[in-house]
Amino acid sequence: MKLKGTMTEQSYREELIASKSHLFNEISMCRFLNIIRETFPAVKTAYVLSWTPEQGEDIISFLVDTHSVIKIELDRYDKTLVPIVDVYPIENWMKGLSKTFQIKIAVAFDLAMNDLI
Repeated sequence: MKLKGTMTEQSYREELIASKSHLFNEISMCRFLNIIRETFPAVKTAYVLSWTPEQGEDIISFLVDTHSVIKIELDRYDKTLVPIVDVYPIENWMKGLSKTFQIKIAVAFDLAMNDLI
């Protein structure tokens, strides 16, 4: 998908940049970052694509570098429970997504590409 510089893209860009900063700099995100690093030891960058807070857990999807999406389901209260981790190639993750979400992923991919230069 080709980016056009729309307001929607700019809004996503700001949100995604903040999500990366939060992931790599906030103590509250260290469990997620540790799981990403365990799964992808050579990770250079990651962006939050979606965050679904459930009653007792958080389900967050991240674009990792430019190749994969990792979906992590993590219990919010019981740190002894093993997280549920699913990894998808970016191409598989894109199938069937709404146009709006495809734009968000395209912006995240663009940011990740720039991070890896």
